[in-house]
Amino acid sequence: MFPTLSYLLRYLTGWSLYLPIPTFGFFMALSFWAAYAVFTSEFRRKQRPGGVPVDNGTVADNTGTAPAGIHAVPNSTGSIPANIHVGRLMDRLLLWCGLIGFAGALLLAKLEDSYNLWHHPWRWLTRYYGLNYYGGLIFGAATYFYILRRRGILLAVAADIGSPGMLLAYGIGRMGCHLAGIVNRTPKPSWLSWAPDWAWAAHYPHNVLQKGVFIEGCRLDYCTVLPDAVFPSSLYESMACLLLFFLLWGLRRKLSTPGLLFSIYAGMIGLERFLVEYIRVTPRHVFFGWTLTQAQLISLVIIAIGVAGTSYILTSSAKKAYFYP
Repeated sequence: MFPTLSYLLRYLTGWSLYLPIPTFGFFMALSFWAAYAVFTSEFRRKQRPGGVPVDNGTVADNTGTAPAGIHAVPNSTGSIPANIHVGRLMDRLLLWCGLIGFAGALLLAKLEDSYNLWHHPWRWLTRYYGLNYYGGLIFGAATYFYILRRRGILLAVAADIGSPGMLLAYGIGRMGCHLAGIVNRTPKPSWLSWAPDWAWAAHYPHNVLQKGVFIEGCRLDYCTVLPDAVFPSSLYESMACLLLFFLLWGLRRKLSTPGLLFSIYAGMIGLERFLVEYIRVTPRHVFFGWTLTQAQLISLVIIAIGVAGTSYILTSSAKKAYFYP
């Protein structure tokens, strides 16, 4: 709908100002900035006395000592410098997680096209397939955990730190996505009468991938429109993830047991993605008689991790191991 910021500005204000900045790229950059801000805020919050558990049998404060009344981490090894510089750590995380996450997003997008992989490998290798959310999440998260583990930060704590930021980044990033959905010929329900038509069934005029048919009389750079309206699933995902972010942000100070916030995040993000895949145009595969997309299969694994983690923490003595404010 808005391939560059010029299109978006013209739609919102009617002004014709030349801004050749890709809308998708702008929102991706905005999502990185938002994630950086949230991650940094959480790191600094947990660097306060009793904030970041350390893998040396103690919980370090800013002086490197274990505050009174804080439980030790059992059966742990290694250490983390008490004077870790959050800004430099975040710069390194942003660089490596971004690069490796981007590579993972490209790889999983390519793996969705199994036909060309086996029958036309050169075409598969050289063709651009877009980006896959779970590819970026899995590869980026693995990089994130690897870097923080080498710094001595417990994985459960690292996962809690990253959960709100990941939700916010994805919610903002999805605002810049286009052409996700299936043909929607169902009339807009009356309870959505207040919303614009494209919020229910979008034709994506001037779409960035230049898919569809030519718009008569168009003299712009992007002159195509989808002949059949589709569900704007990217909009739905963005709204859902932003709402879930505010939920996690409100819970983060109330859930003191390491790993619990992440487990809830995993269950929610997995369920959200599993459901939205039903209204997206995505290759589907048969798994044990069940037709699913690649993202839905991964979503089931993530949901299982979230449910198992939440159940374990709430029902076992693990929740009594140590706490942080």
